[in-house]
Amino acid sequence: MAAAQYHSCALLDNASVKCWGRNNHGQLGIGNTSTMGSSTSSWASMAVLPTVNLGTGRTATSIDAGDYHTCAVLDNASVKCWGNNDYGQLGIGNTTHMGDGSGEMGDNLNAIDL
Repeated sequence: MAAAQYHSCALLDNASVKCWGRNNHGQLGIGNTSTMGSSTSSWASMAVLPTVNLGTGRTATSIDAGDYHTCAVLDNASVKCWGNNDYGQLGIGNTTHMGDGSGEMGDNLNAIDL
């Protein structure tokens, strides 16, 4: 589990990640800014939440969350972060938010160059 100010994420038994809560900067990693889980109709069960797309064949080994961003260590020891990037907290060399637009996750989300 990772809990931040307004969103939370779970690392599931199958090494996938699901997040819920506020999503104003893409911190849920679902390719849009829709809040998830704020009403009973959108929170029937964990099964209805979208899975974070970490890339082809990639799974997570650990996760953590900041106020408006989320990071995952992947099975290949790389790190990917998404959400708010006003101060470069995603580690991608710019200040572009990631995960708030279609096509920004999965293989299109670069791993951090450590």
